[in-house]
Amino acid sequence: MIDIKVVWHKIPDTDCTLAAIILADYLNKKWIYIATPYIQWKLNKETEYLLEKLSINTPEIQTSFPAGTFVALVDHNEAFQTLDNLSELEVEYVVDHHKIDFSTSAPTNIRMEKICSTCSVLYKMYKESGYEITKEIGTMMLAWILSDSLLFKSATTTKEDVLIAEELKKITWITDLEGFAMPMFEAKSDLWDISIEDLIKYDYKVFDFNWVKAWIGTLETTNPGYGLWRKEEILVWMKKMKKDDQLDFILVSIVDIIWEKNTSIVLDWEDSKVVESVFWAKVENNLVDLKRRLSRKKQIVPDLIDFFK
Repeated sequence: MIDIKVVWHKIPDTDCTLAAIILADYLNKKWIYIATPYIQWKLNKETEYLLEKLSINTPEIQTSFPAGTFVALVDHNEAFQTLDNLSELEVEYVVDHHKIDFSTSAPTNIRMEKICSTCSVLYKMYKESGYEITKEIGTMMLAWILSDSLLFKSATTTKEDVLIAEELKKITWITDLEGFAMPMFEAKSDLWDISIEDLIKYDYKVFDFNWVKAWIGTLETTNPGYGLWRKEEILVWMKKMKKDDQLDFILVSIVDIIWEKNTSIVLDWEDSKVVESVFWAKVENNLVDLKRRLSRKKQIVPDLIDFFK
């Protein structure tokens, strides 16, 4: 039996959190693995809400493992998003739906698809292996498809995601998808009692754009006014992070889930020139209207990659 640790990226969202729990279940069904899911940072409120609703214990936080440990990476494959000592570990599996930026010195099992949610990839893996999708597993899958696709509003949504969600409705007996998803989004938007640091780190990723180190945060919410009201505090933290982390570019997007609108906070003149050149939008008072760019992965990052090339 192979003891394998299933981990997701450093700042956990609902997709990666539930994906790791489900991938651990999938690997345990293979009988050759003893799989355990781990997180690398504290959960956001949407994920806490879902785990409590489904009576699932929060996985242990772990940012490194002893050299030689077998690991499975889920919902990410870039080194700066994963375990601190990845080069010392044995990567047994990678299951993801992002662009590829991964190399290994030994063969590994990789499943990558151009699809909205890692859940949809795992759904197909269960079906192909003939494994039962229980109501609990199906509910987790459905929850994170709806979270990642913003109830199918995100540009990353594919027809396959929608079809898989329809199949999961039969397994879970959940017929009202909006009624199921809105409490999740409201839990995600309940940010009145968190610090500014936690607010802007709620969902962020660091990128390397041709030697340009960029930090892009996203706050998906049903109440965008809360983040905008604290703009000056957010700018102070953005300035601190840009200096401390030696960033070349930083952006925080506040995404209105209801009205499908992206209002982003831009730190300084240098970043403003980049934003205006890339997105053809005017920055005023450190704010820019990026319209219906709801997906960081598909509607923001690719344009920045092209620009910095």
